[in-house]
Amino acid sequence: MSDPDDHPAHTALRDAASEILTPHGLVLEEIVVAGPRTRPEVRLVVDLPEDSLGSADLDTVTTASRELSARIDADDSLLGPDPVVLEITTPGVERELTAARHFRRSRGRLLDLTVADDTRYRARLLGLTAGDVLLLRQEPGRDDRGRPRRRPAGTPERLEIPRADIVSARVEIEFDPPADLAQLIADAESTASDPTATTKES
Repeated sequence: MSDPDDHPAHTALRDAASEILTPHGLVLEEIVVAGPRTRPEVRLVVDLPEDSLGSADLDTVTTASRELSARIDADDSLLGPDPVVLEITTPGVERELTAARHFRRSRGRLLDLTVADDTRYRARLLGLTAGDVLLLRQEPGRDDRGRPRRRPAGTPERLEIPRADIVSARVEIEFDPPADLAQLIADAESTASDPTATTKES
């Protein structure tokens, strides 16, 4: 995955974008430049800060996009004097989670995970410890016939998996998250900060 810090030539653009995004409660995730030099296509991927839950509001993203477009039009030092196709977007659910910040921003989401031994889990991410361990609750869901799926053999409902053991991880689309989600996350965070704490089972 590209990271804005990997592109020293984009320092001015990164700084200008951050200046505009911060008041809107957004952060710059990455900068992607494609297309011909005569008309480059610049895509800025933005997201919520790491300590926030949920997804960025699209109206807010649109407003920030207009403000940044105006800044780029007024300042040729950011992307040059030639026309530029600028797009500001959010990561989307298809984005694979790789960095620790991706997992922190996905707290409360259902994940499709595969670990190093090829075991696949469908689990809700409740937290990430200071030691980089994912705190998860398995939610296998139901099959196409509505029958409950089983957890992988021999695995408990609650999982603690080091992020280093994750081979792939993606967010699943979900329309009806549990009503007690905030409490589940709070309990997991309490356990992460105090390993002797007792986590309530739902």
